[in-house]
Amino acid sequence: MTSLNTPPGSIILALTKFAVLIAIACAGCKHSSVSPPPSVAETVDPWKEAVTKVEQDRGEAVGRNATVEVPEQLKHYVDRRRFLAVQTADLLGHVDVIVDFADLVPLIQRHEIVELNQLGADYILYGVGYSASGEPFAHYDPATRQDIPLAATEGGVMEEVQRALNAVKEGTDRLAYLEAERRRAPRRERARRATLLSQVGQARKALASAKAKSKLLAAFSADTKRRKSLVAEYQLLSELARDFEGESYDLNDGDARRRLKVRLLSFIRPEARDLLTQIAQNYKERFDRPLPVSSLVRPVQYQQELARTNANAARGPTPPHSTGLAFDLYYRYMSTAEQEYLMSVVAQLKDDGRVEALREARDNIHVYVFGNGQRPDEKLIARVIASEKSRVPGKKQRAASRREGMSRKRAR
Repeated sequence: MTSLNTPPGSIILALTKFAVLIAIACAGCKHSSVSPPPSVAETVDPWKEAVTKVEQDRGEAVGRNATVEVPEQLKHYVDRRRFLAVQTADLLGHVDVIVDFADLVPLIQRHEIVELNQLGADYILYGVGYSASGEPFAHYDPATRQDIPLAATEGGVMEEVQRALNAVKEGTDRLAYLEAERRRAPRRERARRATLLSQVGQARKALASAKAKSKLLAAFSADTKRRKSLVAEYQLLSELARDFEGESYDLNDGDARRRLKVRLLSFIRPEARDLLTQIAQNYKERFDRPLPVSSLVRPVQYQQELARTNANAARGPTPPHSTGLAFDLYYRYMSTAEQEYLMSVVAQLKDDGRVEALREARDNIHVYVFGNGQRPDEKLIARVIASEKSRVPGKKQRAASRREGMSRKRAR
């Protein structure tokens, strides 16, 4: 406090300073006031909420651990070749097989395949494109099952040829070095010799692959039509990436390439889309959860990548997903009631002749929608199975071939 002996001027000055301090403090309070909490709608991520509902603990055994009655319609046929043969017979003559990512672009432009959002009203794309890599886009050659690098110009194709030749030289040099190291390694160093032997084997495989790729790329570059096709495919993808319905993707960036591939794998034929969304709507109404969809279209190129790690992935020249007519439903987190309901819906669709289907061991129900709305003719299915029998040698024939090969080796 100010004493009574304080001069009036000092009191006024003190009061003035006090008033200024109060004003500053109040101003600070005004500008630092706590904002009201955001609404619930602003804090909830719809995607995360959907994932949470899919993975929510059911309080009972789920997925493969649940005890379920699998309908006969969703089991393998006695002749397991029939499952793929039915789908192959359907696509013959009226459905194009999508070989690689570039094949998707014209179909998108003509609206022959349609995109599914990552989160729909009744479904969620759960793991679609999960295995897609950020590697550069490539042309896929079904005859050799090899990827051919794309390029923006014909000069770029020739540069890829040179890179392939360099890879062969590097592989040859590495193999020679490892073989020399193995020969020099003392016999008593068994662990080192074993490691070198393994490395030699890997180097031989890598060199064989590099040589095959270099030979194929050289053949493409030497053929004017095929050389131009590599450039044309790159341009198709480049134009799409530049403006994909408002989104752009840098083809020189690995992460952007992967995101573009994931998006391209989110497409499906309209007739399959309509059936999928109807199944999802029924499931959501019954269990109040979005239906998890784990796979849609898969070009043959991507299918072959999956086949290296997924035993269920079809390995033939016309895998069902490469048509855009197939989709997989993920049951890993589903209870017995959920699975049996979903299987009953799909089984009825199969009885109606609208789909081919199978409950796979790896948490998926595979559904293939017939392109013309009905099961293919039995005679055509039989022809496909017969052609498969003639193409794949039987056990006795394979054993005979192995014995013949061993005999030739011993003779040499």
